[in-house]
Amino acid sequence: MISVICPYHNSTDFIANAINGLLSQKVQKGSFEVIFIDDGSTDNTTEIIKKNLIKFKEKNIDTKLIHQSQGGAGFARNTGIKNSKYDYIAFLDSDDKWRTHKLQRCIDIINQNRSNINLIIHDELFIRLNNSTKRIYNGKLSHSTVSESLYRRNSFSTSAIVVKKKILIEHNLFNEDLMSSQDYELWLRISPSLKVMRINEILGEYYENPHGITSKYYGKRFLDQLLIAFKYRHYVSLPIFIYKSAPIQASWLAQGSTGITEIDYFIGSHHITPIEDEKHYVEKILRLPEISQVFTPPDFNVEINNLP
Repeated sequence: MISVICPYHNSTDFIANAINGLLSQKVQKGSFEVIFIDDGSTDNTTEIIKKNLIKFKEKNIDTKLIHQSQGGAGFARNTGIKNSKYDYIAFLDSDDKWRTHKLQRCIDIINQNRSNINLIIHDELFIRLNNSTKRIYNGKLSHSTVSESLYRRNSFSTSAIVVKKKILIEHNLFNEDLMSSQDYELWLRISPSLKVMRINEILGEYYENPHGITSKYYGKRFLDQLLIAFKYRHYVSLPIFIYKSAPIQASWLAQGSTGITEIDYFIGSHHITPIEDEKHYVEKILRLPEISQVFTPPDFNVEINNLP
């Protein structure tokens, strides 16, 4: 019924929670499999998983453990999907945990609405470092289409999603060229085909990461999000696109007034260390047709002046 894709990279501090959540699932035997993908880990996460494989076997849960060089979350998830055997895919990040009835709730909904839905999403509990909690209401689509709702705000959480595998394959899986936000880009790409069922219930937990995101990778993430905003601008009206792409608009304006290069401005304005790798990445983004042909500084001025 469901193939669970669990990629990991140096997740020693969290993987036990993910494993315990999987082992606690109260479902009929043979209802799901778990595929762990080691995305180039250098710590002992793999050893922790191996020690628990016997527990999965005792519960008649099929498992696969796949090793690969580090390629990022999108690459690892694609590996899992390609090696899956069931018709539905669930994603579980290695630092998240599912509650015991998560899979059974999703299986029941699939069986009752098989022809009417192809994606299920539920709420999660966010647990901060100080142990305070907040409920996250995932999948609330407040606009006329799924595409517009997701473009305005990404209300999808990857570990809270169960999706039909066929739709992922038809849309070529995760974009491995992006260094971040691969999940958001995929949800936007498949959004015109989605039939979403939202479960108004907390079925998963995710934990605040004490390491956060480094300034180096923040820059790459920022630029990937800008590229996504340009690529799917046709989902929304012009004012919404302008609002969504406000960071790059500000960057273009500042670049025009200061005379510094686009690359140096992006790096300097977001407090990123101007290492050579970062500069090459920014330059690559700025040369993409979605940006260089569709949205140049003159275009921006025209669009601002003609806002309704």
